[in-house]
Amino acid sequence: MAHIERHPQVADYFVQFSLAEIEARGGVADLVETGNIVILKDYRLDVDFEVLTRLRKSTEGIEDRQLKKTLKKLESPFFFEGEPPVERKGRLLFANDVRQAVFDVICRGDRELFDAAAKALQHSHDEALRIFGAAFPSYEPFRLVPSVRLTRTLFENLHWDNHSIDDDFHQARVFANLDVRPRIWHVSHRVPEMMRRLYREHDLGRFAGRDPNELLDYLNGDVLGGGHKIWMDNQPRHRIAWEPGEVWLGESRLISHQIYYGEAAMVYMWFMRSKSMADPQNRFNAIVEDVHREMAEGAAADAPEAAPAAA
Repeated sequence: MAHIERHPQVADYFVQFSLAEIEARGGVADLVETGNIVILKDYRLDVDFEVLTRLRKSTEGIEDRQLKKTLKKLESPFFFEGEPPVERKGRLLFANDVRQAVFDVICRGDRELFDAAAKALQHSHDEALRIFGAAFPSYEPFRLVPSVRLTRTLFENLHWDNHSIDDDFHQARVFANLDVRPRIWHVSHRVPEMMRRLYREHDLGRFAGRDPNELLDYLNGDVLGGGHKIWMDNQPRHRIAWEPGEVWLGESRLISHQIYYGEAAMVYMWFMRSKSMADPQNRFNAIVEDVHREMAEGAAADAPEAAPAAA
């Protein structure tokens, strides 16, 4: 089970259920939509973690920036879907440039390692789909981003995920630690709590009615430091050590989080239209606008009454 060091100044939004309990209650969409992290109790992915530790953790030898970015947030099917390679002059050649880079760089040109990693990631892929179906049976996704993080992540800054997509949608994520060591996360306030704390001081009302991504850009960069002022924020944090194979679910636009240490992880993200949600009013855009409305009404109630006009 995850080791959680809770901070008294941050809401305790962790809940734990077994898969059987999740299925019995008809899923956990209602909990994830309201900003909870759902931890799968008594469950571990049954994959060959050792083989994943043999993968190269750095992409520094790649000059192509886009290819390097693709490998950092790699989609797992590149390991197990696509045309099989052909051998020419003793070298395996793939039709797809990303699959070629996965083989040459991540797997060091080792066919046995590539095949073993593909088998492990195929299994974790199938399990992620099964868990999503149990946790969110009513959801009707229009897109899946099945990414794996196979490069090392250290000391990420606290942030909320920002997809920079100008659309009113909902997302859900299934996370898993694919490493033989714990994956260390810090999490802090959710978006509504942080907005209320900072609303007047930072004039967040100017973002009302606008794309919520603009608000997240401001909070991530100007308030929490972005990529320029690492560790400059002073927000309280829960600290979590996710065990090897542990799985958890959440909406990463609602919960501020920070990867302190991690070697390999599965981060599967589904995008849904709001009509299939447990409560469409819990979609991210609506939650942000509700806080804007709440704060505006509070400001109006606190404003002094106008003096009566002179006779």
